[in-house]
Amino acid sequence: MNLQDFLQLTPVDLAEHVIPPTRVLLAAMASKVMRQTVAKMRCLVDVLPGKSITQAYAAVDTTNAERRALVRLFLGKSLCMSMADFHIRSLTVHGMVISNVGLLTATLAHSTRLELLHLHNNHIDEDLICDVFAAIPSCVRILKLTRQWITRSAVTPLCALMARLVLLADLDLSENYLNSHGMEAVTSSIASAQLRHVSLGFNHLKSRFWNEHPQLGFERFVLHTLDLQHNKLQGVFCDSIYACVRGSGAVLTALDVSYNDLRLLGISYLSASLQHCKVLRHLNVAGNTCGDAGFALLLAALKPHVPGNEGEPGIALQSLNVAHNQLSSASARLFNRSVTDSHALQRSLCSVSFSNNDLYDVGVQFIIEALAPCALTKLSLAECLMGDTAGLCLARTMRQWPKLAPLDVHGNRLCPTTLLLIETALRQNESHCEQMLLSGNWFVQQSTQELQEILLASPDAARPLDVDLRRVQDILAAQARS
Repeated sequence: MNLQDFLQLTPVDLAEHVIPPTRVLLAAMASKVMRQTVAKMRCLVDVLPGKSITQAYAAVDTTNAERRALVRLFLGKSLCMSMADFHIRSLTVHGMVISNVGLLTATLAHSTRLELLHLHNNHIDEDLICDVFAAIPSCVRILKLTRQWITRSAVTPLCALMARLVLLADLDLSENYLNSHGMEAVTSSIASAQLRHVSLGFNHLKSRFWNEHPQLGFERFVLHTLDLQHNKLQGVFCDSIYACVRGSGAVLTALDVSYNDLRLLGISYLSASLQHCKVLRHLNVAGNTCGDAGFALLLAALKPHVPGNEGEPGIALQSLNVAHNQLSSASARLFNRSVTDSHALQRSLCSVSFSNNDLYDVGVQFIIEALAPCALTKLSLAECLMGDTAGLCLARTMRQWPKLAPLDVHGNRLCPTTLLLIETALRQNESHCEQMLLSGNWFVQQSTQELQEILLASPDAARPLDVDLRRVQDILAAQARS
């Protein structure tokens, strides 16, 4: 039987629940022939609610009884698949109110080859979530329990689950209510030696408890990614985290400690640990109020100046986020110097955010000049007190970033003419993307007749950026003075 016949025979009511995996078959059906074929080829399938169920569930006119019926329909079909010859590889349940977990636990119990389980924003009672934890098979490698409202009362069964998942490689417990005490118990119960990716954002975690009980911390893990955003970590009590960063230096590729309370002291310790992370590609330290001194230490870690190793290429970051850190134009000048001196950063940087720092025109210009040789795909300069001088510099430089997609310059001091030039440059890039945030800028008086004549005098109407930007800048400056 060829693939075309397969697709023609796929039942409509089942096809929307089966997402094609990257395996042998592209479709699955409930017929006897298909079950035999799937069993013979040992094909795995991915299951999540179909489009019709998600749309009907989210409709404002759907009653609670109808929503419960839709949940039972989806979970019932999932159970039928797990009990048949289909082997579920991944199961995803998003945004549902599950008042009876019988079908879900039965599905999990029969999914003996389950690799990925993703439960996000489901409303399950605390007593029932314990039954779900007990039913999860020990073969799961990726476990995502995001926004599941897990509290300390569910910590004990969650710890029992962590002890059973000996193959666990990816753990995501973001947006729960575990707090530091609960997380101590969870981290100490993890039995997997293959854990590589950890996400614990939005959990009200404090670093003091891990310092008091280092055996419960992160230093015993060698991680590829670590996400601790939006917690309450303090720099002076983060020894366990710094030790994990140092110990994972050979493989750590992504680190997110944004919106904590590290400040200058914490960033200084973190910078010392980052010097061991030669393969780090994504760094987010936004919202830690590190100041210019802390940012200088970070830049020193990205390109260490070690005597005898002047040829050291440094860390080739792809994305850097230092928003909300009380940076000034001095940090922008230092960033310009660091990127200019680092060929590794010029080749690798593609996503940068300096939002919500008091950079003014001079600071923003330093950043734009530093990023000119980079292949930028994302740039955020929101609420940086940027004026038209830096705005025109941005419009001119955007020709060198043909793949720039999202651009955020909201909350600055740009006039309509400058915004028009920036927007036109974004529309002309290769990505054909118009994702741009412009709101909250200081609109001075409307463009004068002289500005209109300059724009209309462009030799190529399709490329209005060929106008005399210096002359536009002089006119805008005169407008501001008047």
